[in-house]
Amino acid sequence: MGKTKVLNLSGIHAGLVLLLVFLPGQILGQTAGPTTYTIFMTAVEVKGGTTADKLAPPPVNPKDLSKGYDFKAPGEADKSNPQRWEVSSYRFDPGFVTVRQGDTVKFTAFVVNGDEHHVRVNDPDGREVIAETKWNRGREYQLSFVAKKLGTYHLTCSDHAPTMAATILVLPRNRGRNEG
Repeated sequence: MGKTKVLNLSGIHAGLVLLLVFLPGQILGQTAGPTTYTIFMTAVEVKGGTTADKLAPPPVNPKDLSKGYDFKAPGEADKSNPQRWEVSSYRFDPGFVTVRQGDTVKFTAFVVNGDEHHVRVNDPDGREVIAETKWNRGREYQLSFVAKKLGTYHLTCSDHAPTMAATILVLPRNRGRNEG
């Protein structure tokens, strides 16, 4: 008869428990202190189009629904194809970021579409953290702020809101045993 070997995992389990107790931030990907995050962002225009013989244009002009939408009716979108119509919307990509309270958020944004964008950052109370500034197509811009408050910060283009907006969610910083 063959011998059966039994592997005792209690020592491994005890070691894992000790690691989780004494190093929770490092194990779970949390940092002990504030971190600087650089987020590379793009300002883009998403477009779609078809022809009126395939699909009727929208019954309501999308421009009347939101400043973030654009619409070119049949005859406007393509002079050589009078049936063609197009819709578009502006956005920031990525549109959602999560950081911890006290972290520095640095946006490096490149504007691909739209001649001009007036952007600002507001904190969870609606106060401007970064005053409105103008961004132009084909240029790179940088914004930076410290996420002091818990909650949702908003990066918004006033020319193309509400579709051209990004959300920065600020979570509490979990404190390790030795941080108080």
